[in-house]
Amino acid sequence: APFAWTPLRSWLLNHVRNQHNPPGDWDISIAAGSMCGIDVVFRLLLDPGDSVLCEEFTFLASKDLLLASGAELISVSMDTDGLLPCVLAEKCEERLRAGKPLPKLLYTIPVGQNPTGSRLGANRYQQVYEIARKYGLVIVEDDAYYYMQHRAHDESMPVPGLSGLGPTFLSLDCDGRVVRLDTFSKMLAPGFRLAWISASKSFIEKVDGVQYFSSQWGCTLSMTLLAKMLQVPGWLLTHVTALQSTMRARCKGLLAAADVHLKGVARWSVPQAGMFLWVELRSEYELGPLLEAMKRIGVAVVPGESCAAAPPPAGRRHLRLTYVIAEDQYAEGVAKVHRLVCESSK
Repeated sequence: APFAWTPLRSWLLNHVRNQHNPPGDWDISIAAGSMCGIDVVFRLLLDPGDSVLCEEFTFLASKDLLLASGAELISVSMDTDGLLPCVLAEKCEERLRAGKPLPKLLYTIPVGQNPTGSRLGANRYQQVYEIARKYGLVIVEDDAYYYMQHRAHDESMPVPGLSGLGPTFLSLDCDGRVVRLDTFSKMLAPGFRLAWISASKSFIEKVDGVQYFSSQWGCTLSMTLLAKMLQVPGWLLTHVTALQSTMRARCKGLLAAADVHLKGVARWSVPQAGMFLWVELRSEYELGPLLEAMKRIGVAVVPGESCAAAPPPAGRRHLRLTYVIAEDQYAEGVAKVHRLVCESSK
């Protein structure tokens, strides 16, 4: 292990214990960024041809990694409170009725879901966990936006800070079937290229084995700097609370711009966390004209089909917008999105 990781590892062990209190025999491993962690986890859990359950729209880099590794994606429908447990169970039953192997795992982004911005309903965690137990699924809980819960959907609620972030699958994991992924890139800064994986001790031993001959756990300079920052009493709470308040204001700013420029051509739900606004268009777009129009107009969005677990034309009525940029750019940017939609729709 890197010589510099002991202070950061000690802080993370205490943080995970306080934040999630996992009931099983668990441990953590540091990773060189969230995608490195995802890559290691998928390499350990999947063989070519295995099937993976995931939300019907998901993180495009994880989707591309799964497809490149030969996995079959099984799309699970969602609503404004995240994936639907009844559909998750039905997808497993469909495999049994067809005589096919059950999926190996559920890959889920429960909080600030990328791209939809939803947050899994608190009552659904236990339901999903029990379904995973019934069908022998590993739950890969990719919670990159866990600390970005701004609650713009309900302004009467204060931002949660660190104490009101809600349930997690790791907090329920009494039989070692959850692999949780967290990252410093969203809560602090992406340039640190550091994340952490929480799971059963036996699985973390395998993770460390892979990291020994691959990423070497990440940058030791970043580990040293982060450990110094995180050990300052009260610093993280102050920072995360300010981050949540800023993201609430930016989310509201983008929503206001969307109300002005996109009404009549699209609809959307107010995000609960994260940094994305997922818009559903009244008509499908054509991908080629959409990409060409983005270059010509000077605006960038993520086409919905890039995030769709199912093959095209799934997602061709959706676009992912972001509210991480400065608010003074929203009006011009969303006006350009309106023009983009008009020029690329069928």
